Amino acid sequence: MAEKIEPVKGKWYYRFDKGKNFTVTEVDEVKCVVKIQYLGGDTSEIPLLEWDKLELQKAE
Repeated sequence: MAEKIEPVKGKWYYRFDKGKNFTVTEVDEVKCVVKIQYLGGDTSEIPLLEWDKLELQKAE
């Protein structure tokens, strides 16, 4: 069983499906989304329900 990785503001992660590093900029529990910014500057939102389904690795 894979380790559950929680979204933590300011921490970096590697997303295997995109092949990109990103940082969490906000965890919005009201809207149920994790706001992220990729290393290149693009931003996105990931629904909290989808977060656990992603193949992620903590990055430094």
